[in-house]
Amino acid sequence: MGSRMWGRLLIAVCAIAAWTGGIAVPSFAARTPATDSSYEEDYSYAKFEPLFGSREVYSQSTWRFKQWTDMLARNDAESRDSQHVCTSLNDTHCVPAEWQALLDQLRDLDLRQKVALVNDAMNRHPYVPTMQNWHQSMYWETAFEFLRYGGQCQDYAIAKYLLLRAAGVPANQMRMVVLRDTAINLDHAVLAVYIDGKPQLLDNLRDDIVSASSVSEYHPYYSINEKGWWYHFGGQAMTRVAGNYR
Repeated sequence: MGSRMWGRLLIAVCAIAAWTGGIAVPSFAARTPATDSSYEEDYSYAKFEPLFGSREVYSQSTWRFKQWTDMLARNDAESRDSQHVCTSLNDTHCVPAEWQALLDQLRDLDLRQKVALVNDAMNRHPYVPTMQNWHQSMYWETAFEFLRYGGQCQDYAIAKYLLLRAAGVPANQMRMVVLRDTAINLDHAVLAVYIDGKPQLLDNLRDDIVSASSVSEYHPYYSINEKGWWYHFGGQAMTRVAGNYR
């Protein structure tokens, strides 16, 4: 994804239809510092700057996001099943050689250096529509699947998230963000990494890493990591959740 213009053309096939109706702030399992005294203890990243100037409501109920939870389960199974570093594309029960090489490079880097290396390495992979790879309209790839086959916008974000996690970056410093790109009126997904408490965006549509506060065309629906998910409202947030993007 060398140029932003080329990326924006490709993102057309990454667009996902959203629900047509608006929804209220979710009432299920919502936790905030005001309603749960353990929030700050367990989720210190609640103090981080909200994404895109929005207000955020937190929930642990990630089971509602089947694409995300299924991907995490497959990722865990792949990791447990990996017995050696792959020697070819046809090798099985193995860790992709690129993954291992990147982990070796990332080991002694600071957070900013890790983020830059991971963003650059994953953005070099080809954009491939889900239908072409998996013959279905929606499938969220594990990092190993993405390295082997390429993928769509959410797959770039997932691969970056999982690689940074494997390199020691805590889950509480990262979220995948599902959002609306109003410049092209399509849905999109990026990875937000909090550096010094400020969210920085790792985006397959651009080579550089920028602050979320500097991007006016991105309007979040929700964000998610291993611990839970956040509903966004106010600020630049959208007022409905991308239904098929779960």
